Amino acid sequence: MISPDGMTDQAPSSPAGAGGGRTDDDAFRDTAPTHAEPLRDHRRTLLIADDDQVVRYKLSADLGQSFRIVGLADNATDAIALAARHKPDAALIDVEMPGGGARTAVPEIVTCSPQTRIVILSADEERAMVLELLNAGAIAYVRKGTSGEKIAETLAKAVLYVGS
Repeated sequence: MISPDGMTDQAPSSPAGAGGGRTDDDAFRDTAPTHAEPLRDHRRTLLIADDDQVVRYKLSADLGQSFRIVGLADNATDAIALAARHKPDAALIDVEMPGGGARTAVPEIVTCSPQTRIVILSADEERAMVLELLNAGAIAYVRKGTSGEKIAETLAKAVLYVGS
């Protein structure tokens, strides 16, 4: 039988003299899945925490192509809870937020989700604070205003980082 697109909708018949043997199409039919499996999103997961809603959504839009965003938080307490629940591959945490900011969130996230690689985000570059957060478990630091492409690159490198 020929379908409207000119293709047959039946497997080709066996060659003459083949005695009803199996064709390649029959073998394919036996191994083909009988139902469609859902597509899996293989992007790394990311938690974004910043008290500025505009910054959160801009980062989410900029980084959403490279990472699957699993949470957006506007304070340290919510960032910790989201990290504990989702165990993201990476977290981008603002230094200054309600609930203690990165100084509170970093050690707690390291405890509740040790595989999460934390990158600090701040408008200021205070050397002592950066060192404190790196010693607490953060992997890297980026300044607010850095391009989404550079932040994505930093996060990707952080996820690959294997520390001692």
